[in-house]
Amino acid sequence: MKESFDVVIVGAGINGLACGAYLAKAGLRVAVAEKRNECGPFALTEDLFGAGVPVDTHAGVCFITMSPVWGDLELGRFGLEILLPKVAAGTLWPQRNLLYSFNPMKTAEAIGRYSEKDAKTFLHLTGQFAPKMVEIAERGIFRAPSEEGEDYLYSLGQLAGFEPRDVRTMNGIEMLDLLYENEQVRMSMLGVANIGVFGDPSEKGEGAVMTLLTWALGIGVPRGGMHNLVHALVRCFRHHGGTLLLNAPVAKVTWSGGRPDGVVLSEDSAFGPRELKASKAVVMHVSPPVALELLGGSELRKGDPELLRKMQGWDMTGHCAFTSYFLLEGPPAWGSAGWNPEVNACPYPLRAWDSWDHAKRSFQYAKNEELFAVAGDVGEIYNLSVVDRSRAAPDGKTAVVFEVEYPVNLRRYGGMKAWDDRALTDRLHQKHLDDLEALAPGTKARMVASRYFTPMDNWRRNPSAIYGHELGGDVSGAQWYLGRMPNRSRIGGLYFSQGVWPASLTHLGNGYVTASSVAEDLGVRAQPWWCHKPFELLFSLLQKGGQSHG
Repeated sequence: MKESFDVVIVGAGINGLACGAYLAKAGLRVAVAEKRNECGPFALTEDLFGAGVPVDTHAGVCFITMSPVWGDLELGRFGLEILLPKVAAGTLWPQRNLLYSFNPMKTAEAIGRYSEKDAKTFLHLTGQFAPKMVEIAERGIFRAPSEEGEDYLYSLGQLAGFEPRDVRTMNGIEMLDLLYENEQVRMSMLGVANIGVFGDPSEKGEGAVMTLLTWALGIGVPRGGMHNLVHALVRCFRHHGGTLLLNAPVAKVTWSGGRPDGVVLSEDSAFGPRELKASKAVVMHVSPPVALELLGGSELRKGDPELLRKMQGWDMTGHCAFTSYFLLEGPPAWGSAGWNPEVNACPYPLRAWDSWDHAKRSFQYAKNEELFAVAGDVGEIYNLSVVDRSRAAPDGKTAVVFEVEYPVNLRRYGGMKAWDDRALTDRLHQKHLDDLEALAPGTKARMVASRYFTPMDNWRRNPSAIYGHELGGDVSGAQWYLGRMPNRSRIGGLYFSQGVWPASLTHLGNGYVTASSVAEDLGVRAQPWWCHKPFELLFSLLQKGGQSHG
């Protein structure tokens, strides 16, 4: 059986769906084929404990408030509600915290308790960056990489008093050393930069840029769980005529005249070995190693040998999460509430390092793949029920998530197979619990149940996420910015929306950029609705006092 479409997208992750929804809304006939029986495999919300508590089992931070996708695709119309937290994020120590508010003066007040000088520096930088947030997001994030774009990213250093030539040879650690005097402030800022996933803060050039790009982050909390983002994208895609095939693993991409012209589903798909023809474009929304297997090396070698070499050497070992989940008898009681009680309203606290020297050592230990030297060093904590009451059970039980990125190779322990050694993984899980207990005394006594997913567990749950890599490939070194996969390849009709810039996150930036590339090439980009700016949702929520926006 054959079916014909203008565009076929391989993979129904959130960014593949976003790309498909844009192209379908622009009037193209679009099909999305997904191997699993569910879309958005890294944006799931599940009742892990059978206690009536929805838990986001991977993506926990929602950056949709900074994204033009919200307005262009009218995601509120399709059921997505976003809550703006009273406290945007924060950094925790056992007796202290540093909380970030959407009000810069309030954040400066929190910083001022550590250093008045640093508070003044923060306000000065806010004054430099705030008027340019939309421009920074448009030119530096929601746009395909270019040499001009790279120059622009380095020029952002001028807003902080650094010349572009200095930014190119500076990492984020040095930049924070030069900007702030207090080590708690530095640690907090470095932690935020570390989870922004625009590069490695400890690398020259990209580390400084990553630290600067944290000014262009915007967060919110999806009511009911992150998977409601997936539901909204599916509804939008299908509303505009898109065809979604689940349980439809792709066996291979077909070629004609040196360009891809469709895909063949595997024999064990729910549809059998059906062929989906793509008259205009094939978009690969799977990680580059998986894409290489489906595309075939011989056709890539003929069409773009440089792209083939990039895909053959693609690194997916640097951003692999080990995530612990804890079911508690109510929210955690943070020990730092005496310092600032608003920590109890923070949905995204971050466990900081114990000292500035500890932070710097931690980056080197991670590069050395010294697993237990970095165990629990800096952890993302999701405590979302404090903003969204639908995340708590009627009896008050809540879930707290503790996620840490670990070196994945485990060569000191016999290789990656050690991720299935419960003696090793139980130690990591216990370390996460010990860290939570230090931050919120009494956590162990209030714990009802716990479980965890290792990087290998995440890979099993998302076949494209090799080693559990959540970004489609490391965003560092040779794979930073210009070194990412091309949204628009040199081979006619072949596009990528995974492993590209920006990294695959809930701002849906890589789906947006790839959809723009396809639409421009096919002459359908000029749409009156394709016009929204970054941060429109955030600005709207702030005007409404952070109320839900549907």
